[in-house]
This record gives sequence, structure tokens and C-alpha cells, in this order.
Amino acid sequence: MQLNKHSKLAILLAPFLIVAGYIASDQYEAYKLNEQKIFSLSAPQQCNIFKAECILTSGNMQISLTNRDNVTKANTSFPVDSVVVSLVYNSGNETVYLLNKMQSPQYWARETDIKNAVTNHLANTIRILVKDKGSMYLSELPLN
Repeated sequence: MQLNKHSKLAILLAPFLIVAGYIASDQYEAYKLNEQKIFSLSAPQQCNIFKAECILTSGNMQISLTNRDNVTKANTSFPVDSVVVSLVYNSGNETVYLLNKMQSPQYWARETDIKNAVTNHLANTIRILVKDKGSMYLSELPLN
């Protein structure tokens, strides 16, 4: 069987084009995974962090937010990169608390002034930001 020069060239280049296509698609998938995504965390009707009755959800992500003895704790359903809680005062000022990772990236805690601010009616909102790779989970909870 006689092949012309174009067929020979196609047979020679095909394996290289297949490998190049595979590498390019793998790079694209890796890029898509690290793309920034923002999700809203929904809270139950009555979210009380002082009675450990506050579980925020968004898809598979669940975050349990509690405050005992002036220590705010966040437990996530899977490991995350960081957890930030901020307290918005009635004056409009905001205090940001970057929670510290405990024994694993699912458990976060830090001493905060949230209990005092709520008891003295100094603050009106808590904001939560959870970062996981390219995703951010956000929520804003009114203090009653």
C-alpha cells in the first residue's frame, strides 16, 4: 500500500497532537478548579451561636458556629483554608477576627468580644467568611 506524503505526515504527527491535547485539557481543568467561586451560606430561622444552635449550609458545606466563654468556634464539614468572623457594631465599625486552626483544618477557634457586644447591645450583625481553595462561603447573621 502506497501512502502519499500528506498521509505519512499525518500518521507521524497524530501521536504528538493527541498528547498535546491531553496536556492542554488537563491544564484547563486545573485552571477551572482554582477559579474563584462565591457561595452564600444559609442560616436557620433562629440562629443562636450562644446556645450552639447555628449551623450554616451551602450545598455540601456545613459550618457550626458557637460562642462559649468568649471563644468563638467554627466547625466545618470538610477541611478549609481559613475562617473569618467579623462583628459589625451599631456605630458602623467592624472588628475582624481571623480564627485559628485547631487540631485539624475543620476546627477553628479564637477569643472574641462577641458575647460582650451582644449583651450590651453594641453590635447588630455577625459576618462569616470561609475560604476553601478557590471558593468563598459568605453569610451575614443579624444579632437579636
